Amino acid sequence: MESLRQRQIAALARMLHLNSEPSSNGNENYGAPESKGDTAETPIWKVLVFDSFCRDIVSTVLRVNDLRDNGVTMHMLLESQRSSIPDVPAIYFVQPTPESIKLVADDIARDLYELYYVNFSSSLPRTLLEDFAVQTTASGTSHQIAQVYDQYLNFLCPEENMFSLHFSNAFEAIHSPAMTDTAMGTLIDKIVSSLFSVLLTLKTIPMICAPRGNAAEMVATRLDAKLREHIMNSRHNLFAENADDVVAQSRRPVLVLLDRDLDLGTMLMHSWTYQALIHDLYDIRLNQVSITNADDAGRISKKAYDINATDAFWEANAMLPFPEVAINIDDASNAFKREADEITRMGGVKSLDEVSNLDMGASTKQLQRAITTLPELTARKANIDMHMNIATSLLDAIKDRQLDVLFQLEEQLGRQSKASIIEALNDPEKKNPQDKLRLVALYILANDKLQQSDIDDCEAALKASGCNMAPLEYIHKLRNLNQMNASLASPALGGGSTGGSAGPSGDLLGKFSSISNRLAGFTDSSSLGSIFSNVRNLLPSRKQLPVTSIVESAMGSRTPGGLGAGLRSAASGGGSSTAARMFEDFVHFDPKQTRRGNLAGSNANALRGSMPSDGAAQEAIVFVVGGGNYIEYQNLMEFAQRSTPRKHIIYGSTDIVNASGFLAQLSRLNETSLG
Repeated sequence: MESLRQRQIAALARMLHLNSEPSSNGNENYGAPESKGDTAETPIWKVLVFDSFCRDIVSTVLRVNDLRDNGVTMHMLLESQRSSIPDVPAIYFVQPTPESIKLVADDIARDLYELYYVNFSSSLPRTLLEDFAVQTTASGTSHQIAQVYDQYLNFLCPEENMFSLHFSNAFEAIHSPAMTDTAMGTLIDKIVSSLFSVLLTLKTIPMICAPRGNAAEMVATRLDAKLREHIMNSRHNLFAENADDVVAQSRRPVLVLLDRDLDLGTMLMHSWTYQALIHDLYDIRLNQVSITNADDAGRISKKAYDINATDAFWEANAMLPFPEVAINIDDASNAFKREADEITRMGGVKSLDEVSNLDMGASTKQLQRAITTLPELTARKANIDMHMNIATSLLDAIKDRQLDVLFQLEEQLGRQSKASIIEALNDPEKKNPQDKLRLVALYILANDKLQQSDIDDCEAALKASGCNMAPLEYIHKLRNLNQMNASLASPALGGGSTGGSAGPSGDLLGKFSSISNRLAGFTDSSSLGSIFSNVRNLLPSRKQLPVTSIVESAMGSRTPGGLGAGLRSAASGGGSSTAARMFEDFVHFDPKQTRRGNLAGSNANALRGSMPSDGAAQEAIVFVVGGGNYIEYQNLMEFAQRSTPRKHIIYGSTDIVNASGFLAQLSRLNETSLG
């Protein structure tokens, strides 16, 4: 089964090949007569012009080399000053806005390029299409427009089955007192448009469910109407590609739309997995990680690393706990050293840097092997160096902020006493005020029956540490407003654990405090394996987050080691039963029904008739309005992997936000609410 990212890459490749299927060799020869006896195709070289949003879409999944492989010699921003390049066709990839229409029409009027292949990220409204036609006709250049296409690609794919709408500060916008009904309607329509594009890329029409009363229900209602209108009224049904696929139709996914208010805790958690740690500490924007370091002299240096979809090490280790990743980096380093030593020995040189001085007296086969292996080894070395540098920076941050201790506290937060929390807040070794604020917020969310005096004591300790209290104040307001259920409001509840975890007094870094020296380069012959050998029993416990529990209920499944039975039974204990009860009150829609009613807006029981005979859906699309993160994504992927049979889940949100970004939104909301 193709992932969402693979489908988006394929759609972008078609667009770059002038909306035709790319040939096997990556070239195309549209409209040119075939030359007898010459089977090689002549590539059409072109330029790519995009706006900033579409640039982000492309740069998340494609690199410059990928563009070149698809015949793109130059790529430029629509808003930038550009010189004329005659006799070269141009591909435009822009949002369907009046500003973009005007800029494209101005380029055509200036005759910058030979032909214009205009692609819009989402559906171009008829009014804008007519306006575009008027502008190009007035300049007498409409004949130069070769194509106008709606691509339905207005979303980003940072991971194989993860997407973001790239709407910054959506949680803040939705909860802002200044948000008008008109502005809210516009935001909801933008979310619906992007979700429609995701579904169209997947070529699937899901069943839809959402909790009542908030933005998620508004999105569900409008998306159902949009899908229903498209199916019933469009002359060309864009979903018809899979209409005759009986298997695909019988495995329709469930689209679970949720509000971020449902679970604030996950956005504040500390993590121990490689990818989530990187996102928390350094952020991951457009699949790029920027790390700032200071040397002993206080000089600041900033290094950016690109995380490619083809990075096999990243794919295998992104969701693993950091100690295990460090061992794997060490193993990869040692394997590389062995292969490099063998190649240099065959070539008669001391290192790969001296490969230009290969011993020409060596056998032809040895030289050929050395030369053919060199590019792959060089790429591997650069990749290992990147992960070593990232891991070294992570470890420095972990030791400086005592993130290992905070992570352990949060693993058993439902069982922590006020005294242990106060002790952590007063610990001078924990120097980051924001970490302390996150700990207290999670503690309060995990313990709904806390006495006000206990909360006051924790907040007093926070203030003494110099914390900005605005985010916590807004959490109190929002929690009181929504009367949040404590068992779903915090992902850090004790119980439900199926894996080992350390007690709060443990020290995950105590066993490998010298790791930063070991990761510094390839020269240290000692192995990291011995350093981490005693840490494996301290791996994160397996707990389902609130979103995962609701998705389990929506899919009507039971997982080995999971928390419950879902739709068919709400009798199991813990968070799963709460999620099942909550899901029973969701609104549900089936856009394929010819008439609204029955299922539309009804309770969960009506969904069973649209599910397979065993009542369990095998595919789901989960979308959170207001922001998501890699912790939630990984938790859903773990649930899918341990399900029997294995499930397929796609996770998305209005934006992928780390804890610092989310706290900043909460702080601004608190200031706004104070007037």
